[in-house]
Amino acid sequence: MFTHLKLDREVKIIRFGGDFHPWPESFDDLETLIKESEDLYPGIDLWYDRKVLPGLKNKDRRGFVIYRDDKPIGATIIKLAKDTKICSVRLIRDEQGKGIGHLLFSLIASEMRNLAKRVHFTTPESLWVNRKKFFNHFGFRTYGPAAQQYRLFEQELACGVSFNLFWANVIKALPKTLENFTINGNNNDCDIVLSTKPEFAQRIVQGTKKIEIRRRFSTKWAGSRALIYASSPLRQFVGEAVIGEIQSAEPWKIWEAWKSEIGCSWEEYSSYCNGADKVFAVFFSQVERFKVPIPKTQVEALIKDELNPPQSHCEIKKDTVWPAAVSLSYLLRVNL
Repeated sequence: MFTHLKLDREVKIIRFGGDFHPWPESFDDLETLIKESEDLYPGIDLWYDRKVLPGLKNKDRRGFVIYRDDKPIGATIIKLAKDTKICSVRLIRDEQGKGIGHLLFSLIASEMRNLAKRVHFTTPESLWVNRKKFFNHFGFRTYGPAAQQYRLFEQELACGVSFNLFWANVIKALPKTLENFTINGNNNDCDIVLSTKPEFAQRIVQGTKKIEIRRRFSTKWAGSRALIYASSPLRQFVGEAVIGEIQSAEPWKIWEAWKSEIGCSWEEYSSYCNGADKVFAVFFSQVERFKVPIPKTQVEALIKDELNPPQSHCEIKKDTVWPAAVSLSYLLRVNL
């Protein structure tokens, strides 16, 4: 029996820029967090007012604020271009060293993925020295003094990396980055991938099909969370569900007991069960329909690897490509 514990790192992410226009209170939080870096960047208040706010409206800048218990704890601003700049990253002291920085950089990478060829930032030398391991984790290297110096008594360094290397490092670490977070009420904790025909997948996530019939299954999956994959011709991840009770019996007994919950016709059912001595009735609960289905080809392109969805189902094992694929689908959903 699988049990999914409630994680203590429950956060909310608010996105700014483009078509995302949060409540004024969230803009206030973004402004406060960014301007609190005045000690590192003199004049940052003027930069925010003159550059960031117009950029968010003109769609060439993006921002994120991360909340815990309704308290803003971290924020970032980027300027989108082929050479995207990470303009500002702010994380309150009490939240440092808890994975929030890795989460922010993952969000940054996802936001710039359709445009950037390179990514860069500038930083005071002392910050680079103190956080070198973190920056190196994402592939960043220093390239000497920055063209613009923001303070009088400390060297400003220019740092950068190709986007492909940055993205590869984000994807490699993504399962670990996301495993301890509940983001916007969602967990990255799927145990299996469950494949089914498109019409049945849609009925599952719409709630009209509450029981899936399988010729082969295992009761060990009771309590697990399944990623629902709609097979050809859709080839999309369409939702998630928790597997509840699993019953096994002769096909006619399952039909008589649960025909109103199976979500298919008798002809479809009997055709599938033909020749089987017994079948498994897999009950679903806590069904979540993805707001936007995620194509398999999109995931493959982003993780730069091939996915082979199972004919029926498969376990998400750590030594396979699936943890990266599932984590990426999760990041895309919370970042919509």
